[in-house]
Amino acid sequence: MSKKSALNIAKGVEEAPFINPKWKGAKRREPEISELTQKVIEGDMAALSTAITLIESTSEKDESDSRELLNTIIPNAKNAFVIGVSGVPGVGKSTFLESYCSFLLELDPESKLAILAVDPSSELSKGSILGDKTRMESIGKSDRVFIRPSASGGKLGGVARSTYEAVALCEAAGFDFIFVETVGVGQSETVVSKLTDCFLFLAMPGTGDELQGIKKGIMEMADIIALNKCDGPREKQANHSALELRNALQLVSRHRDSWQTPVVQISALESKGMEAVWTELDKYYRHSMLNGWLENNRQEQREYWFKENVGALLFTSLTKNQDWKKQQLDLLEKVTEGILSPFEASRILVEKLLA
Repeated sequence: MSKKSALNIAKGVEEAPFINPKWKGAKRREPEISELTQKVIEGDMAALSTAITLIESTSEKDESDSRELLNTIIPNAKNAFVIGVSGVPGVGKSTFLESYCSFLLELDPESKLAILAVDPSSELSKGSILGDKTRMESIGKSDRVFIRPSASGGKLGGVARSTYEAVALCEAAGFDFIFVETVGVGQSETVVSKLTDCFLFLAMPGTGDELQGIKKGIMEMADIIALNKCDGPREKQANHSALELRNALQLVSRHRDSWQTPVVQISALESKGMEAVWTELDKYYRHSMLNGWLENNRQEQREYWFKENVGALLFTSLTKNQDWKKQQLDLLEKVTEGILSPFEASRILVEKLLA
């Protein structure tokens, strides 16, 4: 970025989308993070994308900058409605989001939507195709829609700390609805409930998802269930599957918020049932607000991520201690050789640490 361009951006004149100078090898300027923060708060999507890239980075310098960014951003976060979208691979999560977001854009000409789509990462290369933005082409062209594909980084369900922080950035940028689309790998996806206000579970008729979901415990956490692909020859089977789901849900107790999870039949491909989904989401939002569950849920989420991060930071700090690292490697060798169980070895290590 030229000095002239940087000066114009500082004055609020945009010659081109915001580009972090460090990606171009330019010398880092002191006001850079404050400028980036301000542009995110102003709703600049290019700056938002740069900010999310920053918080996803694992370099020491970027982690320091991301902390500075988030410390300013968090107090500016507005109250968006954050919706987690989960379901088995192939259920049509991306198709649903494209169809439902198109419906929302028409319903409210002022609304701004963000989609954080987590794609599977290779365990070997850690690479990811990140194709969701391509699949959601019809809404991706709108200046009211922000689509951010992110690699799962090997995390089960694809939900990690950086996803929680990305949600906070989108809230600060003024989005009304934020959708978190998960990889779709099973029980681990329940982690998405730790950063969303509402958990929308997608299922398919005639595949056994209904009962399988109960085994995995997802049903207990799903706030709304949408039975997708209820079209063509599947309609009869869809009615049967919906009935099975409703009967099964009667056995699920939700002591936390006295909400009865509804089952909605939809066809994302044909854009059918989107109004019914909107009605149920609106009902859930009002119900959660009225009962104080929405704020209680967010308080519990903040506590959860605080404890999670304390554990992660402690482990990272300990591994920098050479004595502790040697003890860890010695015990790990005994574990791999089958001399000690992993649980006994971890107990010994912690006891030595606290001694």
